[in-house]
Amino acid sequence: MTAQLQTGTCSWQGRQPHAQKWSSFDHRKAQFEVNKLQRRIYGLTQRKEFHKVTRNQKLLVKSASARYLAVRRVTSNKGKLTAGVDGTVIVSAEDKWALMEELKDFKSYKPKPTRTVFIPKKDGTKRKLGIPTVKDRAMQALLLIALEPEWEAKFEPHSFGFRPRRSAIDAIQYIGRAFIPKKGRRPHPGWVLDADMSACFDNINHDVLLTKLEGFPFRRIIRDWLKAGSVSQIGFRTSEKGTPQGGVISPLLANIALDGMERLFGIYSRNGNYLNPQSRGKQNKGVSLYRYADDFIVLAPSKARLEEYVLPKVRKFLTNAGISFNDAKTRIANISEGFNFLGFHFRRFTRRDGSIKEFIYSPVRKRIDRFLRELHIWIRRHQSCPIKELIVGLNRRIRGFCNYFRWSNAHKAFAYMNHRIYKMMWNWVRHRHQKKRGARWLKYRYWRPVKGGNSQWIFHFNGVALVRPYMLTVKWWMRPAVRIHTSPYDPASLEYWKARAKRHKWALHI
Repeated sequence: MTAQLQTGTCSWQGRQPHAQKWSSFDHRKAQFEVNKLQRRIYGLTQRKEFHKVTRNQKLLVKSASARYLAVRRVTSNKGKLTAGVDGTVIVSAEDKWALMEELKDFKSYKPKPTRTVFIPKKDGTKRKLGIPTVKDRAMQALLLIALEPEWEAKFEPHSFGFRPRRSAIDAIQYIGRAFIPKKGRRPHPGWVLDADMSACFDNINHDVLLTKLEGFPFRRIIRDWLKAGSVSQIGFRTSEKGTPQGGVISPLLANIALDGMERLFGIYSRNGNYLNPQSRGKQNKGVSLYRYADDFIVLAPSKARLEEYVLPKVRKFLTNAGISFNDAKTRIANISEGFNFLGFHFRRFTRRDGSIKEFIYSPVRKRIDRFLRELHIWIRRHQSCPIKELIVGLNRRIRGFCNYFRWSNAHKAFAYMNHRIYKMMWNWVRHRHQKKRGARWLKYRYWRPVKGGNSQWIFHFNGVALVRPYMLTVKWWMRPAVRIHTSPYDPASLEYWKARAKRHKWALHI
């Protein structure tokens, strides 16, 4: 079969030219054709022309370009060599081409159970991870291409998790803006419901989710995925609730199940226009919700409003979806006490007369200490590796950590990291050169003064320098946040998303 697919001819749909090998498929043109159909689906959903949405979704999943991108996604990522219950791994171009051809058949397609493994978490517990087969992953990626633009036109504005071109930093930026005082606007009173859901992915109600997917032409396939069950060391188990955490489409399904939580507080007028929290009526006035995946917070004018109105309403919504609160991580606090969200600590400082002195949000100290412990362990494990490789590995880890937290008031935290990393490197060179007792020799061998003077030194060896966290801070850490009322699939906002992609160096093909 593989040889026939490699040497024979195949009639493709769309504008993609005929090709006989996987490597000859034009990736850029395929991305362009898929994006064009996705933007059309987004616009039709906004105009509520749902019969045309269904027609274009069918056209999209049957196109060769979409099937190519789906197979390419699941066979070129980090988990490409992770097999499901069938033990199959797709590596060669011939097998990828054969899988692409198999995705044409929707009627006889039947998903297999997921392979379940348990991954230890930081708090000592274990997280259940479901691994579908490669074919199931490819089919999920294919339906994700068709389903995502429809729901991007439906999602609530302050939902940031697992959505294209949105990130946790965007959520942090919007929360920070709510507390920063502006001219002509009173500062927010600062009562916060810091909530967390208990095992959100594992407890989603299938009936509620499938009801929201009513009208999707491939709803039957999604239902079969949800009901396929799982295989672990203890044997086969049926799945009556939840989505397998590890599937390509699972994050989108979780967002669909949780969609509607922000609408509980009257965010839209009768004409469908978005209302600011202060423009809403009755109990909804001043109430705003921000959600990233299964973590969310609710801001309200008073503690009583949160306890008597917000909390019961949110609890009822989650109960209907089959989800419960994680009581250990849910609390009501004032901004003057501070609260943690997505790794950041928010707090407002006031003077004795009650006026606002300062509002900051900075990295949580536990996250910094945990990163430094992991960095210390990594350095000890690479005690004898070449110095250049050590510096490159450290730079990759330090930049990855600091790039997430740099868009906050992280100056003090990064200065503390500078000191701790210097201590680690000093201990490393002392252990590496135990016969060299003089500190002066070690200093001039591994450290160089920073350009411009100011008595600062940097770890340096053979032209490769160790990055200093403090140098990654930014002067003005309130960067332009994402436009919440649009999407990369919005045809009217293409120029904005192109400029944003260029500014953030994202590989966005529009």
